Amino acid sequence: MNYIETNLQPGEEIKYVAKLHFFLFMQPVILLLIGVFLMTAPKEVLPVIYYAGLLMLFFGLVSLVQRILVKIGSTYAVTNKRVILKTGVISRRAVELVLAKCEGLHINQSILGRIFGFGTITVTTGGATSSYPYIANPLAFRREINLQIG
Repeated sequence: MNYIETNLQPGEEIKYVAKLHFFLFMQPVILLLIGVFLMTAPKEVLPVIYYAGLLMLFFGLVSLVQRILVKIGSTYAVTNKRVILKTGVISRRAVELVLAKCEGLHINQSILGRIFGFGTITVTTGGATSSYPYIANPLAFRREINLQIG
């Protein structure tokens, strides 16, 4: 049972669950590919290139593990009463907004985000802002919130 299902209130139903976009893994994949490319260069040409490739592989692996943990620990949902945004595997950060008190929901999409269908959602409540990047189809998330509000 996940975080959302265990924290539902009586009479509350899940209406929409947002997913993280695969673009979350693009940076580590690119770093790993560059690292492999540099490491396959002959050592006789320039040994520094080999060690640069090794360093790129290390950073790529660290980034990949970090992003896998983000993917595992992130849950974003809209119910008929609240918006629930939870991140974290070991430590948890959860924002639960009552739909009536939802002040601002901003969507930021770069050019790549518009092409591939992902964006960053920024939620504003009581002067505090929280941003959640790499949300797949953020416009559907906003649309569902607006449907539930009224």
